[in-house]
Amino acid sequence: MNREVNLERRIRRRSLLLGISKSFFTLLVLGKLFYLQILQKSKYGELSDHNRIKVKILYPERGTIFDLYNKPIATNRTDYQLSVFKEKKSLINSYISKLSGHISFSDKELKEIGENIKKQDLSDFITIKRNLSWNELEFFEFMKNKFPFLIITKEKVRSYENDLIYSHVLGYVGFKKDVGKNKLSNLKVGIAGIEKKLNSKLLGSDGWIKFETNSKGVVNKELNKKNAIPGRNVKTFLISEIQEKAYMEMRGIRGAVVMLDCISGGINCLVSSPTFNNNEFSDGVSVDEWNALLKNEFNPLLNRSIAGLYSPGSTYKLITALYALENKGFNPRTKFNCSGHISFGNRKFHCWKKEGHGNIDLQDAIKKSCDCYFYNLAKSIDIDGLANFSNIFSYGRQTGIDIPNELRGIMPNKEWKIKNRGEKWQRGETLNTVIGQGFMLSTPLQIAIMTARLATGKKIEPRIIYENKTFEKLNLSQSNLDFIKKSMYLVVNDNKGTAFNSRIFGKKMAGKTGTSQVRKITSAEREDRVLKNEELSYKLRDHSLFTCFAPFDKPRFALSVVAEHMGSGSKVAAPIAKNIINLALRKYI
Repeated sequence: MNREVNLERRIRRRSLLLGISKSFFTLLVLGKLFYLQILQKSKYGELSDHNRIKVKILYPERGTIFDLYNKPIATNRTDYQLSVFKEKKSLINSYISKLSGHISFSDKELKEIGENIKKQDLSDFITIKRNLSWNELEFFEFMKNKFPFLIITKEKVRSYENDLIYSHVLGYVGFKKDVGKNKLSNLKVGIAGIEKKLNSKLLGSDGWIKFETNSKGVVNKELNKKNAIPGRNVKTFLISEIQEKAYMEMRGIRGAVVMLDCISGGINCLVSSPTFNNNEFSDGVSVDEWNALLKNEFNPLLNRSIAGLYSPGSTYKLITALYALENKGFNPRTKFNCSGHISFGNRKFHCWKKEGHGNIDLQDAIKKSCDCYFYNLAKSIDIDGLANFSNIFSYGRQTGIDIPNELRGIMPNKEWKIKNRGEKWQRGETLNTVIGQGFMLSTPLQIAIMTARLATGKKIEPRIIYENKTFEKLNLSQSNLDFIKKSMYLVVNDNKGTAFNSRIFGKKMAGKTGTSQVRKITSAEREDRVLKNEELSYKLRDHSLFTCFAPFDKPRFALSVVAEHMGSGSKVAAPIAKNIINLALRKYI
């Protein structure tokens, strides 16, 4: 009996311990469930959603760039792209191998895929192919069930219709190099030109699409979407027809053309030749293509209109003449004799016309572009005074044009010579400077600005981006400005003027030719015979320059042309300018 009672007690104690243990573990499990599902709901919900939901970044459509008459010159096209889940990046090589027979992958694209794999950004997708053709799209739609982790998306990418004509002024877009974590690694930004200057305005804001995937990572459906906000549109002063005309006139010629509106300061035309294809740059050029452009002896990447540096040659005589009138009280009827050269110190300074121009006054000296007349003027000119006066017309200073990488050129003075050459200024160097040679260097834009300020008597400032602006008058004598303008008129419209063959009938044009020497002519060569440009190797030939404004009685357009190593300004640059200005006068006055 006692044995049965003891057994019963042991069974009850064991049952109690077992019950307590079960209760403890039950409470433990319930507590864990409570902790996971209630207290940690947000954390693990996010993890669950992360595994279930995939995010595709939508890049914004860049704003359209328009010309003055609202013709689009930089737009966007639809680009179909192939992307894969980041977590499935191990499948990329296998997928490429299977697709390669029907979807082509260049070496550049394969390299880009490797770079995209390494990048860390907000998107759950890696782009493995851009610019899919219709045939490639058709193939993938037919075979997509065999590639469950790939999707096709549409993006808006930059497109330039005239991909050579506007390259330097519009610039191009490209990927940022300094992309860190949580940044948009495939976002293209402005790299040069207007695209760079107004990038923040043109860029817009990104959006996203959330996809739901199953346990295997296959996309089931699109959950929700935040549309990207397009960038703002931009209007410019550029006139497409004038830009295209200038480009055609400069084909096969290295140099630049700049035309601006004398009323608004708006740049109607900005052409640099040779050029490059900005569509190719926006899609991404290969290392070989980039190196080939860098090694090209004619440097197509250089925007010659704002960063090409040239001696302004005889176009600068206009400033020398105005300086003498304004600051020296010079009588324009004063005559000097040009015998073909003058002696100064122990040197001879030669006129371009070997036999000379005879006795001429200042107006004839401008009309015929006599060097000796200006050498005589230089004898009484202080270089520092001339340099300060030249700053009024943008020489030696940036014009402030609203695209990057403008150079200021060189307007030498005594301080410049000591600082850059470690030598004192020599009086003979002033004789070279007054005819736009020697140390002096300028850009085609600076020459155009000089012309616009002479034509209007106002401090014209160049702008490519459209805006209304007025300009203050320059503190210059109107009678002296009128004298310079009349002299420019005779350059083109008098039968003894250097640009008479480029005159325009009807609405008159005023201008000034220039021939910029790039080599030193030796005394022996002058004694024997100075070689003609066509007898010299290309790089030793003179630059051809011409600057002008029109109409003469009411200036509207100012234009400068620089044609590298093309010889006389009257033979090459002036006819180019005539053809462009003629179009502008006929259609845009």
